[in-house]
Amino acid sequence: MINIGIMVAIIILASAVCKYVTCQTRSGIPNNAEQRLTDRIQELERRLTDIQEVMISLDEKLDRIHLQV
Repeated sequence: MINIGIMVAIIILASAVCKYVTCQTRSGIPNNAEQRLTDRIQELERRLTDIQEVMISLDEKLDRIHLQV
């Protein structure tokens, strides 16, 4: 009975190790689709930063106009 439990535990442990190794090797090397998605996300972040800068400058201008009135 104990031997069967030990065998099941070893099988579960071995499958977990295999899954871990597979995930580590797959995530280390980005494929073409992942690289394209990463590039698109970086472009979106640049655009959002530009929009944020414009909104901040507009807000500052509106604050100055509001203080003058």
